[in-house]
Amino acid sequence: MNAAVWHGTRDVRLTVLPVPEPSPGQALVRVHWVGLCGSDLEEYLEGPVVARAPRVLGHEIAGVVDRAAADGSGPPTGTRVVVDVVTGCGRCQWCNRHQEGLCPNLVVTGQHVDGGLAEFVLARADRLVPVPDGMDLRHAALAEPLAVAVRAVRASGLGDRDRIAVLGGGTVGLLCAQVALATGAGAVTVIEPSEHRRRLAEAWGALAVWADGVDERASLAESALGGAPDVVLECAGQAGSAAEAVALLAPGGVTVALGVTPAADPIDVLDVVLREKTVRGSAAHMWDDDVVPAVGLLADRQVDAEPLITHTVPLARTNHAFELLEDPLAGVVKVLVHAGPDDNPDTANHPTPERSADEPVRRRPPDRRTHH
Repeated sequence: MNAAVWHGTRDVRLTVLPVPEPSPGQALVRVHWVGLCGSDLEEYLEGPVVARAPRVLGHEIAGVVDRAAADGSGPPTGTRVVVDVVTGCGRCQWCNRHQEGLCPNLVVTGQHVDGGLAEFVLARADRLVPVPDGMDLRHAALAEPLAVAVRAVRASGLGDRDRIAVLGGGTVGLLCAQVALATGAGAVTVIEPSEHRRRLAEAWGALAVWADGVDERASLAESALGGAPDVVLECAGQAGSAAEAVALLAPGGVTVALGVTPAADPIDVLDVVLREKTVRGSAAHMWDDDVVPAVGLLADRQVDAEPLITHTVPLARTNHAFELLEDPLAGVVKVLVHAGPDDNPDTANHPTPERSADEPVRRRPPDRRTHH
């Protein structure tokens, strides 16, 4: 099979590898689409961070079961599926609490074991999530980041008609806004510097604001929402954004931190204590609690994935996909890599937008926004 194998900094090579052989509890999935995110880019630019080379990256995977599990678990051959990528040991206290993302022996497909940037990938069969008929497999590739958003919104305890602010309008931030709107938020505002991303948020019914100063942003957000937000989802992952999220909160409010930064990011603990604010983290997701609802939201079109998919690139040009991700002027929200068969109808309906081969790539530091 063809695979885009990461060997180190800016070193991804199209390689022919043996088709992996599934164990009894595994299915072999023919990959069609893979989304790239900030953690993939971080490995590409700065790795090894989590993954160890050589590794097939890619954990936002949609495809078709090519060989069902020999033990009878999971869906049959030919089923269109989303691959769940979070696997705990199954024995520790966190796994027993259904918190496998906290397992000390956690294995993430595309980081600890080979992932979806290949024609085939192995998956735990009983955690494959079927994709309903009529749903575009391209959209299904966004089920994994959408599951991150589903989990974060649930962790916030969002109540009916609560005011919610999303700090950062990348893929996960925009998905958080859509999930919040779909689950009963009274008003949602997205705080994001990119005008294009603000317009996307507004098209779905959110409000969108930006100003260069922290105080100015807070004032605009409060004005848009009609008061300080009850919930802030921190999806920016920039230095100071955690403190900004806490400061934005109304007394008694909850902030859920999804973004990551390379260094410690202090918050105002006195503000948290005296105003009884809550700060929670959210990172991993579970196949049943989060991925299944995410697929449902996409299938029912309560979440609109299509505008988020700004670029699609064939597997043979995976390096170009990473170049697009680090290009600040490319207008990227989500890049999908197509690893499926040449006769995939999804490809025929959605030609790949690509820049001229001689157009220069503009480098930028790795995006510290949410990546899971």
